[in-house]
Amino acid sequence: MRLDEYARHDAIGLMELLRRREVCARELQRCALDAAARLNPKLNFLSGCSDEQPSWLEDAPFSGLPFLVKEGNECAGHPATMGSRLGANLKAKQDGELMRRVKRTGVAIIGATTAPEFGLYPVTESALHGATRNPWQVHHSPGGSSGGGAAAVAAGVVPVAQGSDGGGSIRGPAHCTGLFGLKPTRGRTPTSSPGLFGFTHLHVLSRTVRDSAAFLDLLQGPHAGGRFWVPRPERSHLAEVEREPGRLRIGLCRASPLETPLAPECGAAMDQVARLLKTLGHDVEDASPQVDWHGLFDSFLVAWTHALPRAIATIGAMSGRAAGPDTLEPMTLKFAERARTLTIDELLQAEAVFQAARLAVDHFFENYDLWVTPAGVQQAPAIGTFDPSRGDEDLQTYAARALRDYAAFTPLLNITGHPAASVPVCHGSNGLPVGTQIVAPLGDEATIFRVSAQLDAVVRWSQRTPPHSVF
Repeated sequence: MRLDEYARHDAIGLMELLRRREVCARELQRCALDAAARLNPKLNFLSGCSDEQPSWLEDAPFSGLPFLVKEGNECAGHPATMGSRLGANLKAKQDGELMRRVKRTGVAIIGATTAPEFGLYPVTESALHGATRNPWQVHHSPGGSSGGGAAAVAAGVVPVAQGSDGGGSIRGPAHCTGLFGLKPTRGRTPTSSPGLFGFTHLHVLSRTVRDSAAFLDLLQGPHAGGRFWVPRPERSHLAEVEREPGRLRIGLCRASPLETPLAPECGAAMDQVARLLKTLGHDVEDASPQVDWHGLFDSFLVAWTHALPRAIATIGAMSGRAAGPDTLEPMTLKFAERARTLTIDELLQAEAVFQAARLAVDHFFENYDLWVTPAGVQQAPAIGTFDPSRGDEDLQTYAARALRDYAAFTPLLNITGHPAASVPVCHGSNGLPVGTQIVAPLGDEATIFRVSAQLDAVVRWSQRTPPHSVF
């Protein structure tokens, strides 16, 4: 099988070829490894690649499908460095619950993808790995923190890669690289380390809506010790992809909630999406939840930092290294310093702000079926824009830039727990993708899948291919 033939198929399409015995699983894995060998020197998306032929579970829905996991997500034998020199060469000793479910899908894990230090940053740049680059334009980032997985999927190395999202870390990279990236409802999929506030959500990045839906069907469900869970839907998510959404009431956000105006390409994309949704028969009007955005982002910084000292101590104990300037990024040290000064009052005040935001978004969905926003204030940032190795910027300024100038729209949904997806409806005239975020009521991934499939039927985004790829 030629690499361009392999890359044209999504995960479900490759499994159809396997079932018809037109290819074998080892051939698919060879294609993925060949693609990685060809593209990783330029894009730098791998933190580790399996030295041995991967094994997989037979007679499972995705038996033998080549797959990449995000480093630090508890996959036995794969990198557990947390993207940090502090954890260099560490490997996970056991699987977390999500990885156990990933393996039960039958995938063949061929390696792990890069992430920034402790998943803190909106780009995938670190002293340990260097900068991961965007297949559309290599001087730009694929976003973060699931940037390695996004770059690999966008470049055609694998059709699906695992990601995690604590403030936009699936949706941001999907926005930057032209992928479909869903953050499920809080509790839909298991997470071993949800943090005090439960912001982290685990799922996959994919080129097609149906692949995301199929994997959500297999990864969803409560788990022992889990703090959050949601009931299983009546129908499979994959079945929802084929269903018409009906006529929906959609609230549209065309402006950043903070001072920074949308980049022209992002603003034009929202206008285009509004026209498309109206053409498809939906009722669309400008409307957004009544949220105290400034208070929200001040409190988000508390949540962003609160668990870091413990994570640093854990990795340091595992590696036997001391935390300091030789093992941690300058900005990470500033995050950790801020976290150590947090008081109980600050944590309680942050939770009060978050609860008000949850109520505001729930009230919004009493009148609307969906909320549609930009996925980012700007397109994929240039390499170095949010480089955590810079020591010349204070924490507050860095965090404000990251939220105000880039990721203003995504953290709210980690706070509230609502399902949200970055959907690659538009592509900028400058050659970079532009994502649109679609948000639904709690537990209603189904409507996101239906509308996303409806939009894809019009624009055919999976047929767009980046220049640095095997397509």
